[in-house]
Amino acid sequence: MTDTEIREVGRAYFSASAEANGVSADCANPTFEIDRVEYQVSASVSCTQPTTLTGILGIEELDFTRDASTDYGVGLLDIVFMFDTSGSMNSNGRMSDLQHAARSAVQTLLQANRREPDDVRIAISTYATSVNVGEEYFEAVTDAEPNQTECTRWERRGNSWRCSRYTQVTSTCVTGREGSNKYTDAAPGSGAWIAYDTTSCNSATITPLTSHQGSLISAISTLPTNGNTAGHLGIAWAWYLISPEWASIWGADSTPHDYDEPDSTKVAILMTDGAFNTDYMSGGDSFTHAQNFCDAMKDEGIVIYTVAFQAPQQGQNILNYCSSGTGFAFSASNGDELADAYDAIANNISDLRISR
Repeated sequence: MTDTEIREVGRAYFSASAEANGVSADCANPTFEIDRVEYQVSASVSCTQPTTLTGILGIEELDFTRDASTDYGVGLLDIVFMFDTSGSMNSNGRMSDLQHAARSAVQTLLQANRREPDDVRIAISTYATSVNVGEEYFEAVTDAEPNQTECTRWERRGNSWRCSRYTQVTSTCVTGREGSNKYTDAAPGSGAWIAYDTTSCNSATITPLTSHQGSLISAISTLPTNGNTAGHLGIAWAWYLISPEWASIWGADSTPHDYDEPDSTKVAILMTDGAFNTDYMSGGDSFTHAQNFCDAMKDEGIVIYTVAFQAPQQGQNILNYCSSGTGFAFSASNGDELADAYDAIANNISDLRISR
């Protein structure tokens, strides 16, 4: 609901409650403050009560104010972690620190009070030089077969010919898309296929939404470290993994909730240790593309947390831009601070569910 809608409902409820309880005081319209950072709604109303007995003392009315507040929560959470798996994550034990912090965060989120196991689901988006979607999803998103080669040199051996040189045509790496759906979450299809290249992508693959803790912990524990930093692609795939438009790609068990599904929230946790330095799309660079993706995600109501881990200023700048506010952007200079950041984010998200 919008703030205006919340205020309208609150005032209607107050009026009906006052009438049902025979309130004789003359009350102004109550005011409501909606805090979307602390997830709290506060209300205040000022009233005047005509008096009886105190009238003989010259006090014909009493003015008073009443205040109330409540925390609010959500029942259904689609959460996606975006992890930087570029080569720089191999230095100073960064990947080990990330894996420790991320595993703890996943455990915290999945241990939150849930009515049903799938009320809280988590996906993982990984990126380096490009995004590896794996053989399972490559054809569905590109309309091309994965890991294809073609012969570029034939040699005659006796009465037969044999190929002496092959060229890679497709792998399982994807790079982005152009056209009117460039910065949208439109499902892959005519006019919206994801582009691909034979550029190297490391072994880290995406993980669609799941509540299975073992699968998530395994994916985190096996993250590699090599390649460059195409951060905008990681952001795009973080969006796709929780977008209802991609339901046909991910399958029934990993179908994202609709954007307007009641009692639900979508959260993206974006992370990098470097500057966004690799790009395949027209009209800007990785930084610019990332801004456009983040703007579009926030327009759909997705809450974005960010974690800059020993990142240069450019990396910090883009994550600060993408975050849903200053309270949603974290910076860590060592493993302990990184663990604290992910712990704070996980507990903040968990509070969405238990503050009901």
